[in-house]
Amino acid sequence: MGSVKNIIYKKIDDFKDIDKVVDLQAEIWGKDTVSPKPQLIASIHHGGIVIGAFDGERLVGFCYGFPGFKDGETYLISHMAGILASYQNEGIGYQLKVKQRDWAINYGYKKIVWTFDPLEIRNGYFNIHKLGAYSKRYFASYYGEMEDNLNKGLPTDRLLIEWEICSKRVVRTLLAEREKQTESEYKLLFGWEEKEDNFPIPVKTELLISEQESGYLVPVPSDIQVIKKRTSEGAYAWRYAVRGAISTAFSKGFVVTGVKRNPNSMLHFYILENKLAED
Repeated sequence: MGSVKNIIYKKIDDFKDIDKVVDLQAEIWGKDTVSPKPQLIASIHHGGIVIGAFDGERLVGFCYGFPGFKDGETYLISHMAGILASYQNEGIGYQLKVKQRDWAINYGYKKIVWTFDPLEIRNGYFNIHKLGAYSKRYFASYYGEMEDNLNKGLPTDRLLIEWEICSKRVVRTLLAEREKQTESEYKLLFGWEEKEDNFPIPVKTELLISEQESGYLVPVPSDIQVIKKRTSEGAYAWRYAVRGAISTAFSKGFVVTGVKRNPNSMLHFYILENKLAED
């Protein structure tokens, strides 16, 4: 691996580099989840964007978005982002999102949206804490059944991320001027117990959500893939517990505004509040 200091980020629009994007998708996720070359080309010519991270001539990461329109609002749908395993955890994903935001603002967009698995709390931390996005919509089994390594074995639930790229919240977050969190005052929406293998399992609890509360915490395993390999029953329990808690909170007007990480712990927490800080 080369130095990440030498990574070059650029908009991709020629056929040779688009071929590299197709090949990189297959290398990261397998051939079944590839966005094909004709689709990428059509998107690029009609309000979409593909940005690549290059180490010399080698494409090591990319993000791809296409235009969306709903309820009178136009936005960019950030559909895919991937980085080679040997280049992960080096800030490349963050830089790709920043470059995507810069391009989107110049193009005229004010919002970027995408989805992610709420049980992948590491992605939640990146999306919400590091980028300043939020979520207020939950999709159960969004893609139906999928057979790739990350998704196989569980319903493909997703949170919709909304990134208001021109908002004060996002600007402050990117400048590392985040609002002070008050999550220590918030109640847990459900608890857990440790099984004999020391893996936490959620405890079924009646969800009592009051619109008068400022916020709640929803526990999530720090690594759902490890739990899924050890106990499919435990993974399913987490899927349905998190689905029920967040979906119910959303129906009461709460918003996912942050992630509380506990170092060296098997549990992290989504922070749900009854308003965005900018409100």
